[in-house]
Amino acid sequence: MKPRSSLQIQKSVIFALVLREARARIGGSRLGAVWVLLEPLVHLLLFSVLFAMLRGRTVSGIEYPVFILIGMAPFLLYRNTSLRLMDSLRENRSLFGYKQIKPLDTYIARVIVETCISATVYAILVFGFAWFGFDMSIHNPLEWVATLLLGLSFAFSLGMLLALITHALPSLKIIIRMAFFPLYFMSGVLIPASYLPQPMMPVLLLNPFLHILELIRAEVLPHYTPVDGVSENYVLIFTLVLLFLSLGAYRARRMHLISTKNG
Repeated sequence: MKPRSSLQIQKSVIFALVLREARARIGGSRLGAVWVLLEPLVHLLLFSVLFAMLRGRTVSGIEYPVFILIGMAPFLLYRNTSLRLMDSLRENRSLFGYKQIKPLDTYIARVIVETCISATVYAILVFGFAWFGFDMSIHNPLEWVATLLLGLSFAFSLGMLLALITHALPSLKIIIRMAFFPLYFMSGVLIPASYLPQPMMPVLLLNPFLHILELIRAEVLPHYTPVDGVSENYVLIFTLVLLFLSLGAYRARRMHLISTKNG
């Protein structure tokens, strides 16, 4: 039998982990598979009705359901990716007895699964919106894809760091999960960033999610203008620093991650 290279072994490991993660994510029960689609639908319907009652059907000249979908889908992807990576060490503990499987492999597998699920759900929703007559065209598709990938890189770096932090301090998990709730509102998922309190804008602009969602909307919607201070360079630098810290901490603690029962 021809020996395989390290790269071939890692590809096989990640492929097997992707199948395992996909089955655990949506194949464990019918409710799990249904909730993957229902979650964004519930968000869309609930906030569309509330916004229509308070301000009308449009925001910045855009139908509100379209506006919220463009920002909500990426945010849910990034949130789910970060939190799923945070839980990866605990949920895959039994696999680390195999020397071919490393914690980093489980991180990569979870990112792939979350991305595929989100892309499928988004495609279904876009098709449904287009069926009902909404304009779902993308103004700058290449820039849109690049920004989505930048946001995914940020979520990967954040999730990896959260996994390392909660491995050392498991009690922080509930606090981190709760922190994503205010981020949902502070990142401009539901309203344009220009509608947020302007005196607080210097503080709000420290949040990379706000920059990412504003950039995504500007690339999808031809007449949308991001709030002053939004910068792709800020997100890029923030992501690179976070990735450097995460990978450095992972390398320093990689043996400890698989030899203890925390996480």
